[in-house]
Amino acid sequence: MNDNSGFIVIHRKILDWEWYGDTNTVRLFIHCLLKANWENKQWQGIEIKRGSFVTGRKILAKETGLSEQQVRTSLNKLISTNEITKRTTNKYTVLTINNYCKYQDYNQQITNNQPTNNQQITTTKQLNNKTNNNIINIYEFIEREFGRTLSSVEYEEINNWKDTELTRYAIKQAVLNNKCGVKYISRILSAYERENVKTVQQAQERERQYIEAKGKKKYNTNYVAPVPEWLNQETKRKEVVYTDELQREYEEFERAIKRK
Repeated sequence: MNDNSGFIVIHRKILDWEWYGDTNTVRLFIHCLLKANWENKQWQGIEIKRGSFVTGRKILAKETGLSEQQVRTSLNKLISTNEITKRTTNKYTVLTINNYCKYQDYNQQITNNQPTNNQQITTTKQLNNKTNNNIINIYEFIEREFGRTLSSVEYEEINNWKDTELTRYAIKQAVLNNKCGVKYISRILSAYERENVKTVQQAQERERQYIEAKGKKKYNTNYVAPVPEWLNQETKRKEVVYTDELQREYEEFERAIKRK
């Protein structure tokens, strides 16, 4: 089920991880990262999601060189701190890496079948031409722009996005508007999709037209704001009450004259 090509990304922040000093737990966790599916796959008629894989305690012990007891202890530690979740049936166990996208999504991949010298030259050129925004993955990019870490719910939301120049532009626009929320950015991306906006240039033109239209509406002296229906009804009600009061006053005036 597992694809042995490709790589995972581990941030240096792992040095501050609470289990980093626990050799067995670190070894097991990294092994799980390497074993997890990088895309949804079928296994014996069921779908194993991205970031998950089918295994067992004995299999993990054999693959890592740990004893079954060590595997059990380390798994319990990882589960207790929400690093992984475990789903067990009477036939198999599925382990899932929580926030798997933090470790897997990365923009820079190198073709391995190039000659070594050519590969080194190409890699250097590619890296020199990339900005820091494109080298880091989208999750780190958003955390840097927001100035905070993302929640697990936000990671799941972002996992549905495509990491493109347009997406990163939308993120920056949200930050400029003081809207540091993933849901807000998702609405921008949905609007882009509805309006067939595919490039940053098209997005900028869309914004220019919106600002221009908003300005015309603001400064157009002939523009008449529509009157809300509730205001019309309130005005009519007041007119009726006002008319009735005048009528009663007039009738009382007539009766007073007759008495004289």
